[in-house]
Amino acid sequence: MTMKPITLALVSIFCLCANLPAQTGLAPLPPDGFVTLETIVGDFSKSVTAALQKYNGMRICVYGRVGKITQDGGEEGVPLAVFMQLPTVQTPDVKAVFDPDYIASGGVLVANNETKATVSTTNWNGDVLQKNSFIVQGENIAVRGTFDNFIAGDIVLKNSFKLGPEELAKKLAEHGIAND
Repeated sequence: MTMKPITLALVSIFCLCANLPAQTGLAPLPPDGFVTLETIVGDFSKSVTAALQKYNGMRICVYGRVGKITQDGGEEGVPLAVFMQLPTVQTPDVKAVFDPDYIASGGVLVANNETKATVSTTNWNGDVLQKNSFIVQGENIAVRGTFDNFIAGDIVLKNSFKLGPEELAKKLAEHGIAND
């Protein structure tokens, strides 16, 4: 049985696309999905097409510096978005969108200057029981989320959550990164 030229062409295109990240020099995503901010920004700077293929729909964990924190009470109910940015490069950056279910019962409050997010816990009456600093501009954090899209210079992660100190220390040790 002979293959038609169109079928052969489609198979060739599929094979080329399957190897696109390797052909553009992008390192494969580790099994645990852990990447540094430098790595993911570098991937999108090298080749948006290859980076989209590499990260599309993947659950990843990005470690890097917090540049800005915003709060949005819009229709989607996004209580918090954290922008991770390299100090020397303004874009692309990683925008981690936190799911409302992840934020404590009292909610989250972002400072007017977008440098700090505080999470509060309330009781059934709405009384604030506890306030904790959650994320501060300039600190290095690890955020796990699902890669959603690359929009206007933002590498967007949805359903994000911040790794706790113990889990972060473990991840950094596994990947040979000094805990600062």
